[in-house]
Amino acid sequence: MTKDGKNLKIMCISCLFIGLAVIAIGIIEGVTSTFDADALATLGCGLVAVPSGAQSSRLANVPSNVHKVRLLGLVVLVAAIALGCVSYFMGKASVIQYVGLALLAVVGLAMLFFAQRITKELERV
Repeated sequence: MTKDGKNLKIMCISCLFIGLAVIAIGIIEGVTSTFDADALATLGCGLVAVPSGAQSSRLANVPSNVHKVRLLGLVVLVAAIALGCVSYFMGKASVIQYVGLALLAVVGLAMLFFAQRITKELERV
């Protein structure tokens, strides 16, 4: 496995675990305060990130499946940005929710970056 492949695998696994943390944040925020749409958006983003991270970490083992990992990274990135905007416009979200969603957006962007680099390497061969 190449260095970019290892980095992609690490980003996929970190997407899985950060997604689990974001789910926990969404549940805790929903239980401790009134269950608003911002907690639901955080929970929804975590529920999108966990299966995407699990599936992409399995797909990252085979270089020919990297285009599917790129799509899953895009899904995580768009979900984190969109649901982060929903949380922001609701106006009641805590800083920890924004940090969790921002981490998911960064991980999704890193998944896109490393998947694109592996795709370019495969095209050169």
